[in-house]
Amino acid sequence: MSDGDWRDGRFVQRRPSAETFAWVAASMGRGSRVVGCRRLTGGVCSAVNRLTVERRGVRTFVVLRQYPAGLGLQESLEKEIANLGVVAGSGLPVPSILAADVAGASTGGAPSLLMTRLPGHVDLNPAQPRSWMTRIAELAVSLHSLDLPAKTFRPWRDSWIAPLDELQVPADAHNPAVWKAAFGAMAAPPPPANAVFLHCDFLPVNMLWSRGRITGLTDWNGIHRGARAIDVGHCRRYLAALYSPEWAERLRSLYESIAGVTLDPWWDLYALLHHDDSQPKWVRRQVAGRRPVDAPGMTSRVEVAVEAALRRLG
Repeated sequence: MSDGDWRDGRFVQRRPSAETFAWVAASMGRGSRVVGCRRLTGGVCSAVNRLTVERRGVRTFVVLRQYPAGLGLQESLEKEIANLGVVAGSGLPVPSILAADVAGASTGGAPSLLMTRLPGHVDLNPAQPRSWMTRIAELAVSLHSLDLPAKTFRPWRDSWIAPLDELQVPADAHNPAVWKAAFGAMAAPPPPANAVFLHCDFLPVNMLWSRGRITGLTDWNGIHRGARAIDVGHCRRYLAALYSPEWAERLRSLYESIAGVTLDPWWDLYALLHHDDSQPKWVRRQVAGRRPVDAPGMTSRVEVAVEAALRRLG
């Protein structure tokens, strides 16, 4: 069985089971054996480990994602497997599937996915912020240019935001009137959008970097087709929360310049309003010590971005 537990709302796996190691070895070919295991930083609902597999004297790094046994999370794994199949061969820096055990039949009940290892690491302390954001904007433009199949995004249904009538002003809002005005703007029907291919979890913590280049885009659980401002808006929300509203505005400007389009402010605002009282805790867990986190100031920074989006909406 996958040996782990929940700490502060995050799944912490002590070590993959012997059954899991045997399954990995069998999946990598006769004569393979697991000779190394290192837990990777991050991962909130699943445990991610880098394994070293040796076969005929050659060592290979692979990545193992496992969900807790007995919690019915097979659907999340099934989505990721299907979505990785959609983006395979797209030119995006995504991992390839080596093996999967959705039911956990060979891994002690833990739904498991074995993937190729992408080079690089999560970079949340960019030495050159403008270049860093430019690379992110370029990746988003490339992503949105793909003609790939996915379900149409439905606001209020296909994300974790509360229904419109349940939205609440964050407890630490500096100016509650801004949030109430934004909720009022959301009462209007969503404007029609030129639907593009979306990642729907397009955040800096899901990007790998090496030598100033993005070498990986991970966590493929939620692809859809919809307004491009959804992806950019989620990334802007994260930049505002973790860094500053100025960084969020810079990303919008860079994306619009590279793509040659203007992001729809309604959809941008919709993405920004995914910030709520739970977000400081979630961001801290996702960052996982890779940079200082000013949790008390997150809401006020996102509030500035919300107010700017409201002004663009008119």
